Amino acid sequence: MNLATRVLATLLSIAPALAHSASPPTPSEFLGIKVGADRTLADYRQISSYFRELEKASPRVKIQNLGKTTLGEDMLLAVITSEENQRNLPRLQEISRKLSDPRGLSDSDVAALTNEGKVVLLVTCNIHASEIGSTQMAMEWAHALATSDDQETKRRLANVVVLLLPSLNPDGQIMETDWYRKNLGTKYEGGRLPWLYHHYVGHDNNRDWYMLTQKETKALNRAVYKEWLPQVWLDEHQMGINGPRIFMPPYAEPVSSDVHPLVWRDVNLIGAAMALRLEQREKSGVIYGYSFDAYWPGGTKNTGWWKNIAGLLTEVASVRLASPVYLPLGELAGGRKGLIDYRAQTNFPNPWPGGWWRLRDIMDYERIASDAILETCADRREDFLKDMATRARASIAAFRPDDAYRIPMGQGQRDPATALVLARIMGEHGVDVRSGPNGDAFIPLAQPYGKFVREMMEPQRYPEVKLVAGKDIVRPYDVATWTLPAMMGVRVERATLPAGLTEFDPAGGGGRGKEGEILRRGAPAAALLPGSPENAKVVNAALKAGAVVSILRAPAPFEGRDWPAGTIILGKSALDSAEASLVATRVPLFPFKEIPSSPSLSRLRAPRVGLYKSFTSSMDEGWTRWLLEQYGFAPVSLENKAVRAGSLAERFDVIVLPDMEAEVIATGRPRREEGESRYIPELPPGYQGGLEKEGAKALRDFVEAGGTLVAFDSATDYVASEFSIPVRNTLARAKREEFFCPGSLLRVHVDALHPVTWGLPSEVAVFLDDATALQTSLPGAELERWVLASYPDDERDVLVSGWIHGGDRLTRRAAAVATTFGKGKLVLLGFRPQHRAQTHATFPFLFNALYWSVEGPPPGAKKDGVKASPGRG
Repeated sequence: MNLATRVLATLLSIAPALAHSASPPTPSEFLGIKVGADRTLADYRQISSYFRELEKASPRVKIQNLGKTTLGEDMLLAVITSEENQRNLPRLQEISRKLSDPRGLSDSDVAALTNEGKVVLLVTCNIHASEIGSTQMAMEWAHALATSDDQETKRRLANVVVLLLPSLNPDGQIMETDWYRKNLGTKYEGGRLPWLYHHYVGHDNNRDWYMLTQKETKALNRAVYKEWLPQVWLDEHQMGINGPRIFMPPYAEPVSSDVHPLVWRDVNLIGAAMALRLEQREKSGVIYGYSFDAYWPGGTKNTGWWKNIAGLLTEVASVRLASPVYLPLGELAGGRKGLIDYRAQTNFPNPWPGGWWRLRDIMDYERIASDAILETCADRREDFLKDMATRARASIAAFRPDDAYRIPMGQGQRDPATALVLARIMGEHGVDVRSGPNGDAFIPLAQPYGKFVREMMEPQRYPEVKLVAGKDIVRPYDVATWTLPAMMGVRVERATLPAGLTEFDPAGGGGRGKEGEILRRGAPAAALLPGSPENAKVVNAALKAGAVVSILRAPAPFEGRDWPAGTIILGKSALDSAEASLVATRVPLFPFKEIPSSPSLSRLRAPRVGLYKSFTSSMDEGWTRWLLEQYGFAPVSLENKAVRAGSLAERFDVIVLPDMEAEVIATGRPRREEGESRYIPELPPGYQGGLEKEGAKALRDFVEAGGTLVAFDSATDYVASEFSIPVRNTLARAKREEFFCPGSLLRVHVDALHPVTWGLPSEVAVFLDDATALQTSLPGAELERWVLASYPDDERDVLVSGWIHGGDRLTRRAAAVATTFGKGKLVLLGFRPQHRAQTHATFPFLFNALYWSVEGPPPGAKKDGVKASPGRG
């Protein structure tokens, strides 16, 4: 090698070091603010710019862009580890993948990988936008990891790859920061947003982790289960102001017995290390075994428990975003499981005595906990790597090699298009899904995520854990069910794996959805049978293009077959306009040789949908808006002022009231029980109040003029009261000790002869998490009512999955009712038909109601409103 070549080689070898020679600035230096100071916040865009600066200045930091958020921000993940590990990242990712799925590995293979590998530690911050302290702490922690030259930091980073997500909700972090800055120095400083802090789902972005609907969820899910496969996951949150200062595991009861016990042992080990380091730093108010359980799989790291990840949660007491709060001892309270009275006990040995609490306190507690988990991961590197392989092997061994679930996609599946949705969701989760020759999907259970699959497929029976002798059990933290086949209305069965299976193609799908063949045959028209929510995507795509879509309003024969009411007829132009939706959904199409004609056919037009949006930030409103948009409807948000202005019939065919208390709709203020404080912090002018009397009148005028009003769950109380119809909620005054349904699937019988229920099966599982049971009575001649769905006569038949107390209060009560009112219609759904976009089986209640709004009166109704046959009351 000549001199010039040697010089060039030397320069190339030191180029990376020269590029990172400048010491990275601190977050405060870079941003020009004092990070962590009272009333000072960096927004997500500033935070992103700082992390990119760290990447430029430190060889220990690389930034991965996971994709765009709902509102178009880059979702950044910082990969922080030693320089040697950075150079070796592909190999370290390969080791994590192999240990997470050790099929084909010998014990010596696992030992060798454990010896070579590094713990992959994922730390996620700020999924809930108002829980903002971790976004500020993340910058300071990343700076310390990137710059500290002490041997302990180097040791930790040599043993651990840190994946640090500074915000799992960038859009919301920006919303909260902007709102806080706008109101700084006013009496509204630190107050809540009058809208959701995620564009669609607000706080429920941490309820999306087995359904995977939102962009942010999908992006991180892909990174976790298909790219990095971490062994340990810490999700950093904040909680209420007036309780303990920080929660970390061990978790409260109950615990899922189907999660490998090594998950809980690893989690508890790390939690104990966190608590020790906090106590050593004289940080009081540390608690474990409090409030947050180890049973529900809906949150970020919770879902990971069934996928063999040691998932931890921290919850730090909040401030008013960045404004400090002062709490005297007398305002500190327990009142939740694990701490009924605010006093010292074994899980809470050093109560915080009260005083000032600041953003800096939140950041300090989170930083100590973050350092402690990194320290423990470095100390226990081989344990955590080996435990991942052990847990995965145990999941595989829990089932026979040929044990599986079969999802039929053709004959025997009432709704093959939604069955395909379920199979696709499982594939997104990193589950091994395969296809049979006829298009059926098979999910082998002898795989690392086999127990996760079983958890999603089988009914839940909530464990009735008692902490002391007596009748009271530990109540569920969130919902008590997540049985996807029942929620989605899909038939799934245990089966034996057949031969000849191929890898599942999520873009494909079998069954009767061979729309490409139909289109190639050049059929002049085709039919969609009613009942699948996926039909709406096709219908709305055709309507949006201006194509003719017809609906069969009574059963009729065409080409030798009887077609039920609700059948959709698409002509050639409609089929062409909806081709992309047909390909994506694979809805079953039935071609005609000629365009059918019948007096029962009427042209369908796109319903003009208004969606009520209150200033109480209703997550149900957000989910409804998201769902309607995804299925091709175009909802218009209606705030109080717009409703009160009236003339609604000129702009809308149907208005939807999402699930919220009648008092909130009427006044903007939640109901308060006797003895409760009625104090609620004010929102700024323009964001106060409810519909008031003017809004109620405007809704009545809208319906009397021919509009349709649809109400979900608690909102049915508002409609029944304001419209004085013969429908009442028999559980309106029920106390929790009399009736309690925390979120369960309940069986209802459906009258499928009504336009709102066309295509639905005779039985369906509805999701209920409120005290709503409708009772109709005989109306006068001015209106008619229909019971669309009702609970069984026997209490034992009510529960499908989950847990319920007082189920006898539902028997023979209505779950859904429709009435006429003037020239219009009311639809009262005493449950949430679109709960968190999970309950596909009951989406048709909503979609059919929207289409009914543009179809005129139902069949059998006379002009005077009296139906030819009596409704069931």
